[in-house]
Amino acid sequence: MSNHNFEMSIINGFCQHTNIQLHCLSIPSVYSYPRNNKRIFTKSESYHYKNALIFSVGFCNLPIVKEIWGILALIYKLLKVIKHSKDDRIDVIVNTPDYRLLLALRIAKCLTRKRVTQTVIIPDIPSFVTAMGKANKVKTFILERLDKQSMKKTSHSSGLVLLTEAMMDFFSRPIKHIVMEGIVDVKTMDQQVERPVSNNYIILYTGTLRKIFGVMNLVSAFQMLKQENIELWICGSGECKDDIEEAALQDPRIKFFGLVNSQIALKLQHKATILVNPRTSEGEYTKYSFPSKTMEYLLAGKSVIANRLPGIPEEYYEYIYTPKDESVVAMAECINSVLALNDNEKEHKALSGREFVVNKKNSKVQTARILEMIETY
Repeated sequence: MSNHNFEMSIINGFCQHTNIQLHCLSIPSVYSYPRNNKRIFTKSESYHYKNALIFSVGFCNLPIVKEIWGILALIYKLLKVIKHSKDDRIDVIVNTPDYRLLLALRIAKCLTRKRVTQTVIIPDIPSFVTAMGKANKVKTFILERLDKQSMKKTSHSSGLVLLTEAMMDFFSRPIKHIVMEGIVDVKTMDQQVERPVSNNYIILYTGTLRKIFGVMNLVSAFQMLKQENIELWICGSGECKDDIEEAALQDPRIKFFGLVNSQIALKLQHKATILVNPRTSEGEYTKYSFPSKTMEYLLAGKSVIANRLPGIPEEYYEYIYTPKDESVVAMAECINSVLALNDNEKEHKALSGREFVVNKKNSKVQTARILEMIETY
């Protein structure tokens, strides 16, 4: 869901720049027929979204065939867009280093006389995504090889859009780039910050329920708090689901909502007192990752607690409360200290954080930075 929101925020941002013609080309990731998909064909689709033309290629869903078919369909559509453009230069932005998109673009560039630039947005390092997945050994082996090819093709880009500066560790040569750790969609900016309607203080976590993301640390920290007028709300799905349900049975102050859609998650965020991201710096991937939850939480205009992570720029910590270390005890102490603050003090910091992301990280501002880089090619 976060990847989809990130992609739509980028599209919405580019749609606000009237000096460009925007064509969006995608290839859906679907299961193969007949084991996990009852449809043998995925149909192509096209529609207008604001001032952009969106096209999703179709293909046959048979194993291996769908990959070859999809790449050929991408090449065909790319060449069609390039041919019908009146410009001698085409600027292509690839959102995530997907080997299908990168291979299709490389072949299309060889089949046209027009100049085609390549800018790749890297929201995640592919090898880390594969390592965190649950694929079998054969599939993991294949994915690892494809990840290497994707990054190799990405290294030939004219420019890169990175979530953290540390991502440049994966490239052996200097490449023009900007760091865009996150983006706020303009469509969510008009929502008013709500005051809690409950007399209880509500601590909320929304996201993937994985131990590596620290969610059980948050549960343990909350259980150390003895106040009766506080509640812990958790939304999401993942490996910790059963443990959280068990904790909720033992402590009636813990409310588990399960997996909810983005609209419900947003409503719960606006009802909360404190939004917590308990992720720790454990794991090398944290250097190359910016938790999208950080920006999402700040936009809600509520108090935010998060550990200091290497992938979060220092400027964000002016608006975030941080535990003294990554221990469960420190998290409990931090929650207690925030609850004890004066309401006006908490509200001022929370609204300042919202103003920061709305004004400095909105989709128009961030996509303008991408366009400014592309103009220098």
